[in-house]
Order: sequence, then C-alpha cells, then structure tokens
Amino acid sequence: MSTPISIVILTKDEPEFLDKTVRAIIDRTNYPYELFIVDNYSSLQQQIALLKAYEQNGLAQVVFNNKNQWVLGFNEAISIINDRSDLSTEYIVLTDGDIVVPDPINQVCWLEYLKQKMDGNAVIGKLGLALNTEFIKNDKNFSAIYLNELRHGQGPTIGDLIISPVDTTLAIYRKNLFIFSEFKMLPGHASLIRPYYYICRTSARYGAEHLGWCSYKSPNKEQLSEKVRCFTKYSGYID
Repeated sequence: MSTPISIVILTKDEPEFLDKTVRAIIDRTNYPYELFIVDNYSSLQQQIALLKAYEQNGLAQVVFNNKNQWVLGFNEAISIINDRSDLSTEYIVLTDGDIVVPDPINQVCWLEYLKQKMDGNAVIGKLGLALNTEFIKNDKNFSAIYLNELRHGQGPTIGDLIISPVDTTLAIYRKNLFIFSEFKMLPGHASLIRPYYYICRTSARYGAEHLGWCSYKSPNKEQLSEKVRCFTKYSGYID
C-alpha cells in the first residue's frame, strides 16, 4: 500500500471557504493521505467550532497557533509530520484554506497525479495546481489578476507541466526542496530553494478553484489590514 502523503491547510477566519476546501479533499482524493489543519489564531467562533468538529470526527489533526505568523504557521504541523515514520518522507502538500481541488480524471485524483509527475521528473521540486480562471476572466475588476494567470500558463514546459512561480495556493513539495536539512518554512523561503530544482504548475486539465477571489471585490478591511501587517513582518510580497 502507498505511504500516505501529508496535506497541511493553513487557515484563519474563513470557515465557509475552509469547509469547502476540506470537503473537496475528502470527496475527491482517493490516494492515501493524512490531513492537518493549522489555524493562524482565528477569532471567529464559527471557525473554531468547525475546526473542533473536524477533530472530533477524526477528519483532521488541528494545530491552533497562538499568533498569526503567515507561512511560518505551517511549521508546527510540519514538525509533527517530520516526527512521523508512517507518513511520506519524500513529499508534503501545503495549501491555503480557500482552494477546492478538482475531481479525479479517469479515477486519477489530483494528489496521485501530482505525485506521479514528481516521481517522473526529478528536476521538479515543487508542483502546484493550476487555478481555474472562469470566475474572473470576464470581470474587469480582475483584469490584472487574469492577465497574470495567463502569463503563468505561458512559460517554458517540462512535459505538460509549466515552469512558473507557485505560492502556498496548493502545491506538493519535495521535502529536500530547501537548502537546510529539515523541511520548514522561513521568511524568504523562495530564495532558499536548492538551485537544481524547478517550480512548476499543472496545465488547466487539473485546475483548482480559488475561493479567495470571491472576497477581493469587497474585502474585510480589518482582515486586509492584518494581512498587510503580517506580510510586512514576515517578508511577504504585497501588490
């Protein structure tokens, strides 16, 4: 039997998005996995209740952080995973809590597909799912984002994969991706990737839905201000 791959979701105060993300993983993943959810110090009781329900129902192991450290929030769950001998020591999946994975194609689910592509391409260190742009392509409010997504899909290729930057949206990582000996996230982690690895995206055939785009038109100003502060503190890029 295949060794389960760890999937780690990072989330904060987005219970509706999170539940869609978790339910899609459960319903659309037929490759062995174990789910971890990291909560970056949420304040909404609906979010906290949802996370406790996941734990009680055995759907996920939840880590409650006592402050918001952006991508550094992954590290508590990663530390737990690194101590486990029954989980994949080669791969790990990291994602935000607003990504809906696609349906299987010919019974091959998104996770098995990503693993197959990584197994077959030793030069790829990180592989993310393409994002479905149907929601934004005809909306002038998203014109810059849409053009940027198109550019991401036009880079050089490795087979049917596109060499392109990928953030934490959803990606599978080799656990030796970074120059340090133990896999973890750090400020400026993109600059710490071993130089012989490429970062790639899938083609649109395996495309995920990015729920976060739904909230861009009328963002919660308090949440937006906190993101700006957090990104600034932990070396994020703000457009």
